[in-house]
Amino acid sequence: MTLRRIPSDFLVEERLSSEVADQMRASSTGRFAIYSLRKTSLTTPDAVNRLARELGVRPDTVGYAGLKDKHAETVQFVSVPANPKRPTPEQITPTARSEAAPDTRWSATLAGTLDHELSSKDIDGNRFVIVVRDLARETCDEMIRRARLLGVESPDGTKALRIVNYFGAQRFGSARHGEGWIAKALIAGDFELALKLAIGTPARKDSGQLRTLTRLCAQHWGKWERIAKDAPRIPEAKPLAVLARGGENPNFKQAFAALPAFLQALYLEAYQSHLWNRIAHEMLQSHSPSQREGAGGRAEEAPLPPEASLVTTKRKPRDKAPKLARSAPSPILKSDDEFGEMLFPEATAMPVWWLELDVPLLAKKSVPVPPWGDAAERVLQREEITLADLRVPGLDRPFFGEAPRRFAVDATNASISPREADDLTPKRFKCEVRFELPRGSYATVVLRALGQ
Repeated sequence: MTLRRIPSDFLVEERLSSEVADQMRASSTGRFAIYSLRKTSLTTPDAVNRLARELGVRPDTVGYAGLKDKHAETVQFVSVPANPKRPTPEQITPTARSEAAPDTRWSATLAGTLDHELSSKDIDGNRFVIVVRDLARETCDEMIRRARLLGVESPDGTKALRIVNYFGAQRFGSARHGEGWIAKALIAGDFELALKLAIGTPARKDSGQLRTLTRLCAQHWGKWERIAKDAPRIPEAKPLAVLARGGENPNFKQAFAALPAFLQALYLEAYQSHLWNRIAHEMLQSHSPSQREGAGGRAEEAPLPPEASLVTTKRKPRDKAPKLARSAPSPILKSDDEFGEMLFPEATAMPVWWLELDVPLLAKKSVPVPPWGDAAERVLQREEITLADLRVPGLDRPFFGEAPRRFAVDATNASISPREADDLTPKRFKCEVRFELPRGSYATVVLRALGQ
């Protein structure tokens, strides 16, 4: 299986909330110009920096709702303060000023105006069109089989995939490929280990100056003056100056606190997300497809949604369905993931109230309650911590904040194509998957549910 063989294999398009879309239609004189930014093979900060240079504004004045993949074609919205002294460009394309390169592309189109800077609250979700390549015939058939088992019909007659709302692997970049969770080192008060995991443990996906920094720190850890002298001038290198000043008695707590605040928060959120995924897995291991205790504590029968096929097919009505699709289903679909197994109940085995159930990201003051509380306590026991341990001793920030997350979601407007020959891999096949997800849900999890 191959994802992102070429950027156009992974298309992501942001979807504005209906409220914000209505505000944009009603106003032509807002304080912020809203652009639709299309980019290929660029990170969101890279594309924003180039847009800012073309407009002659500081990059930190450009607002956006979230980060979009580099190795993809993406469309997202950004806001730029309107300048009353000059007209707002309708279309922006790169020039030499923004360092355009043959392997990268970007452009921006004016979408409207708003009276506020764009934030994540203004985005409802994302649309995805993903081509999965280099597949065996049996793998394509398994994806289609799983799509049928996970399929439900939406109220508007469109098809959806009903999945458990796990966090995707993108959330766990700070896990440093099995070397350990930074947050667990912080919980234990081991600030040196936390810092070493953050800036002194090379990861495969490190690039540019961050790659230089992590390899320099890994090679010369403890030689603070040397590292500080040779380190690239990036925010992640700020702790080195603190360590160099400490001489033979470096203060690792102060050094860690010198990291950018958003990174410190990210390390904690990654571990909270890991706990959330393990809690969901624990809940599903004890899930019965016939009866579950409802959100209000009442046993209820899991409702059976209408049978729905998500396969776009050219078969004639009299043709028989593939034998694989008629085989007896398994109540739980399993998928391997580098950060832990994922379980996905079939749509017919998933209670509707799961779509309204919130399971929190755990914090010190979380109160374990049914139906997730027992699973959370078992996960914490395996992690050898308690809720009271979810704190960073000696620092007010970062801190573990509780936040609700919906347990299950529908990937709406979903379809999966029949297998066809992969034009980039001889004797192999490809499938195209389309769907929409609410903000905060992960396309990679949908692919895991489909067995990829």
